[in-house]
Amino acid sequence: MDLVILIIKAAFAGAIVLGISMIAERVSPRAAGIISGAPLGALISYYFLGIEQGIEFVIESIPHAVAGMSGVLVFISLYHAVSSRIERYNLLLSTLAGVLGFFCFALILQNITFSIVEGLVVAVTAALLAGFLLRRAVDIRVVAPVRMTMQLLSLRAGFAAALVVSVVGLAKILGPVWAGILMGFPMTLLPTLLIVHVTYSKEHVYAMLRGFPLGIGSVLCYLLTVPISFPALGVNFGTMASLAVALGYLAVLSMLFKWRRRNT
Repeated sequence: MDLVILIIKAAFAGAIVLGISMIAERVSPRAAGIISGAPLGALISYYFLGIEQGIEFVIESIPHAVAGMSGVLVFISLYHAVSSRIERYNLLLSTLAGVLGFFCFALILQNITFSIVEGLVVAVTAALLAGFLLRRAVDIRVVAPVRMTMQLLSLRAGFAAALVVSVVGLAKILGPVWAGILMGFPMTLLPTLLIVHVTYSKEHVYAMLRGFPLGIGSVLCYLLTVPISFPALGVNFGTMASLAVALGYLAVLSMLFKWRRRNT
């Protein structure tokens, strides 16, 4: 049974990252960045944590999960700051800076007791700051997407699957506070970012990250509704209900973008 669950986790994670990276290549990096803000990693993680650890474990972790969303914004801000200033070993150093920054920030968060409202204030403030830092990124489109081979698909999906399974495993071991904070780790964003950076350029990544602070409102909608939907509907239907709210946020955001384009 454990092996089956592990395979399902890996398959979900791989499919999500493949989908987002293809959107970046075939549609636009900015669209991929907004979609990356959807509750992809949180959905997978909380679904399985709810089944394996129970609904109370999930609800106890939510305040730190909401605050922990600021951790991924720390990650993208440091990635952008380092990669835009360093040319040699650009990808390695910017990624390491982002990951190190996330865990340093996480160590601070785990010593603070949050309410959901306080966590939301932290996350929204971080989103506004990250959006300001990335405001000049241009939405560069991929002119010639690479040809998808089985080896390339396997590499992309395998890396994402390993990352998500590892984070979910750590969350189970470390308890509700760290489970919440680790929801902010860029489980699906990091492999997508690396794929786009290696295959195309850091400028394409910047275009993707520019949309992320807006898109992260979707995962916040998911997290804020889980304490209501999971106890009332159970893990399966609760997941679907919270996902519907999160997708509703993205739908409204999409309509606002279309309206803005028509009026500019």
